[in-house]
Amino acid sequence: MGRTLDVLLGRTTKQTARLKSLLHLATKRIAVVRAHREVRCAQARGDVEQLLRQGHPDRALLRAEQVIRERDTLDALLLLDAYCALLADRSALLDDAHRGCPDELREAAAGLCYAAARCGDLPELQEARALLAARFGRGFASAAAELRAGCGVNAKLVQRLSTALPSLESRQMVLLEIGADKDIPVRLHGHAADSYEDPAGRSHHGHGHGHRKKRLDDDDDDERRHATPRADEPEGDKAATKLTFKDVEEAAQAAFESAATAAAAAKAAIELSRAGSGSTDDRHRRNPGRAHADDDEAFHGGEDLADRKTFERIGHVRNYSSESDGEDLPEKKRGEEQDTPRSRPASVRTNRRL
Repeated sequence: MGRTLDVLLGRTTKQTARLKSLLHLATKRIAVVRAHREVRCAQARGDVEQLLRQGHPDRALLRAEQVIRERDTLDALLLLDAYCALLADRSALLDDAHRGCPDELREAAAGLCYAAARCGDLPELQEARALLAARFGRGFASAAAELRAGCGVNAKLVQRLSTALPSLESRQMVLLEIGADKDIPVRLHGHAADSYEDPAGRSHHGHGHGHRKKRLDDDDDDERRHATPRADEPEGDKAATKLTFKDVEEAAQAAFESAATAAAAAKAAIELSRAGSGSTDDRHRRNPGRAHADDDEAFHGGEDLADRKTFERIGHVRNYSSESDGEDLPEKKRGEEQDTPRSRPASVRTNRRL
């Protein structure tokens, strides 16, 4: 009733009154959505804890992604709630038609325009964006939605509403945090990262960097301890074990030199093998028995090949002769038929003459 009276008395515009009511509805909606998101975040944390207790850190890393997304959504909802409250309290500044967006309200208005297209759980933001675009111009709303230069959108809100995959380090930090809260040892990449406690007695959110630093220091101590040579090792192994480098560039240079030496040795070995394969005397001298066996096999193989070729040649000649005989057979038959009257008995020839 109060808003209607303000509109009738000219204290505020109809658009401003509508925007203020939408912001109050959005605040209530944000509270409901936050409750659902908190439940989902707690469930995801419980899944990560259960996977860590069962000894599945890889699967826990995948589930930690959901924990990070729910946390980011909760942080974004907190920002949007603050923006809605700020615009609702200072709605009187929006009634001045001769001014653009005030500087103290620019971040809140731009943040709502940016989140309207990325928060489907808050339909009130869509109408609020349309009212803000009608009040400050469509260019203001489009610049905020597209993150143009000078749009005024908070970088934290952009990061929390981002759809990019969380980094591996952030997921590992979540595992270490949950392991520290629940006293669960976490093993990542083959190293044991036990949960540590701070001087107050418990580990809280934000102490994961100290846990990671302590774990890395312990790994360095283990490497130095394993790098100490034993007394029963030969001198060559000790010299190879004591090899240390000052920085990454020196280690890379040493690796490059060793690779070049190995390549030169491999090239020399290939040349020696090629030169040795072409010398028959050297092969006989290295392994006489094997060389004679190879010669016998080559000799017998040559004889078998010659016999096979001779057999094929003979078979070809036989086939050719048989074909020639087959072609000459009709000619022989015709010749015999022509010679048949000459071989008739004399009595038959006599009867014909009579």
